[in-house]
Amino acid sequence: MKNRVALGKALFPLMILIIIGFSSCTSLRGPLTPIEIYPTIPIGSPTIQNSPIVAEISKHTITPASTPTLVPSKTPIPTTKPIQLDYFSYDFKPNEVSPVAYLDTCQYLSNRWGEDKSEPGTIVVPVMYHSVRKSGRPLLDEMQVSQEYFEYTMDYAKKMGFETITTEELVGFLYNNDPIPTLSMILIIDDRRLGVVDEHFLKYLNENDWTVTLAYITGVATANEWREFSRLNIDHRLDLQAHGFFHNGETYITETTALEVIEQELYGPIPIIEEQSGRKPQAFIWPGGNFTTGSIQIAREAGYEIGFTAYSRGPLMYNWIPLGAIEAKTQDPLMVLPRFWSSTAALYLERAYEISLKAQEFASQNQSSEYIWYQNYCNGFPILKEFNYVGMDHDE
Repeated sequence: MKNRVALGKALFPLMILIIIGFSSCTSLRGPLTPIEIYPTIPIGSPTIQNSPIVAEISKHTITPASTPTLVPSKTPIPTTKPIQLDYFSYDFKPNEVSPVAYLDTCQYLSNRWGEDKSEPGTIVVPVMYHSVRKSGRPLLDEMQVSQEYFEYTMDYAKKMGFETITTEELVGFLYNNDPIPTLSMILIIDDRRLGVVDEHFLKYLNENDWTVTLAYITGVATANEWREFSRLNIDHRLDLQAHGFFHNGETYITETTALEVIEQELYGPIPIIEEQSGRKPQAFIWPGGNFTTGSIQIAREAGYEIGFTAYSRGPLMYNWIPLGAIEAKTQDPLMVLPRFWSSTAALYLERAYEISLKAQEFASQNQSSEYIWYQNYCNGFPILKEFNYVGMDHDE
């Protein structure tokens, strides 16, 4: 450790000059500036068998970055020069989609490097399922996947090391960077499709100790359905969340939808889900993917903590939500989270894996710069131990 500190002192002036010299870097004085990410891939079956990621999966192990511990507060030495930090980006083709930050920078860095938090590079892939067509039956629309592709996706996810998380775990991660698997996915089945759970998902849930999230239409559910739900949920693998009350052509949420209809769709599912699952829903999966700024405000008032659209934008990281212009206008990234379509799920899992590795590498290279920024601009937050620059002259 003494050698590392000595080396840090020797290289510190050069480090500061390099940091200041990057005029194109994003400043973290305030909210993180959005950057561009890859375009949405058209719906269709991806060809990934020859991908270099596939060849590397069996021999490449993700090594979590070391997590620093908190130590008693010390008075930081302020710098007279502005400090700028780079923000993680990924080399995808430019388009209208940009990752958006939603936290104060000091809070973000405190949770990013604090104790008992997810490792840098932790990523979540939300996947939207509707129906799985049995082997030999043709696909009728883009919301369906074949049984063969479904099974391939599940096996491929497990091979890469992905694990499922629940809505509660996702909320803890997005808000506080609570620990979840480095490679996480949340599998969401839309509408009232308990048969899809029973015939296709249950096998993988039991084999892998996974969970699946049900985006349920509660207003038309029958007593028989709830009995079936209880039967399938005997091991508590079904995560019940809201997907509207009636969810039909007359209740889709648009700018012209009556207020009472919006409130019915948002508030109506809450007592039913609480009765059937024992807990209030935390997520609202927007019916048809439709939402408005006003309906998002109502959803917040109803107590929902996150929401999902039907846009396939990109994977999620802590304080890093890929959004299109339509979602960004709402100024509430956590209520308009993207979801990947099931027909391209395997490809996006692969890309998320690659992003995770890149984000870990970025975190390792930029850890010292982030600590210096944190020390100089985040008075009142816990002091991070790993890089202790107290007593060093920042202007040397």
